[in-house]
Amino acid sequence: MLNIDIKNKKYADKNILQNIGFNLKAGDFLSIIGPSGCGKTTLLRLITSLDKDFEGTIDIDSNSIGMMFQEPRLLPWLTVRENIAIVDKTGDLEDMLKLLRMVGMENTLDMYPKNLSGGMARRVSLVRAFINRPKLILLDEPFVSLDRPTALSLQNDLMLFCKSFNPAVILVTHDFDEAISLSQKILFLGGEVTGEIMTHVNENNSFETLHPTYVQEIKENILSLHPHILEGKL
Repeated sequence: MLNIDIKNKKYADKNILQNIGFNLKAGDFLSIIGPSGCGKTTLLRLITSLDKDFEGTIDIDSNSIGMMFQEPRLLPWLTVRENIAIVDKTGDLEDMLKLLRMVGMENTLDMYPKNLSGGMARRVSLVRAFINRPKLILLDEPFVSLDRPTALSLQNDLMLFCKSFNPAVILVTHDFDEAISLSQKILFLGGEVTGEIMTHVNENNSFETLHPTYVQEIKENILSLHPHILEGKL
C-alpha cells in the first residue's frame, strides 16, 4: 500500500535525503532511526505530500493517513470531544466513545486539555490519529518526554489499536529500545547525505511488544556488530 523510492531531496542547493526506498503493506510496522537533524521528519512530510519537491516516487494506494506528533497538539479552547471531532469524518459519537474506552478515557469527553495529564493528552492524540481507521499511521516520536511507565503504557495502547485496525505504521524515534520492542523492521539512516545505511529485520512479527529481555539481547547484538549505527555510521 506504500512504495517509497526517494532519489534525492534538496533544500536550496543542499542535498538532504538520497536513495531511500522501502515498501509497506497493511499490518507492517517500520521504525526509522537516525541522528538528530538527519531528515526523518522531512521524510514524513514527503510521505504526507506536505512537501512534493523531491526526485523519486511515493505511491500510496490510499489518502487515509493518521498522524501522531511529539506534542499532543490539542487546541486548548476545545474539549476532548471537540478536538477529536475536528478530524472525525463520520461524527459518530458512539465510535469516538469506543476508541476512548479502549484507552480508559471514556469519561473525558467534556474535559479541556489543561485538565489532562501528559499521558491522557497523548491518548487523546492517539484516538484522534485512529478515529478514521486510516490505512497508514505516521508517528513522529509520539512518546518523547514521557516518563518510562507512561510511555510503556501508551505503547501498549498503540499496539492494541494496531491489532484492532491493522494499519501500516511508520514510527520515527530516537529510542532504540522502543524501535526494537514495537517494530518488525528498523530502517537506520545516516551518511554525509542522509540515506539508508542498514535495515534490520526484527523478531517481532505481529502487533505485540517484545519482552525487555529480548529487546536487550537484540540491541546488544546490533551494537556489537555496528557500534556507531545510532550515530548514522556503519
